Amino acid sequence: MNINPDFESNSQLDAETAMQACMDGIAVTLLEPAMKKGELSEDDQTLLGVIGMTMKTIAEKARAFEALQDGSDHGNHFRN
Repeated sequence: MNINPDFESNSQLDAETAMQACMDGIAVTLLEPAMKKGELSEDDQTLLGVIGMTMKTIAEKARAFEALQDGSDHGNHFRN
């Protein structure tokens, strides 16, 4: 169910864009308010930074796999 009338579905959404959107939502909704309230220690912030970079790396690898799959759909036989 879509409650936003201005929402436009993007069937071409890639892994990096999707991950960035999710990470932005988490940052705005959870992390920034917690940091403003002083609820995250320096260690917590460091750990969250490492987790964020790890998620970014996973998304980059997923996007590379998507590109590889897209190439194989177009008759490229470079993997043979």
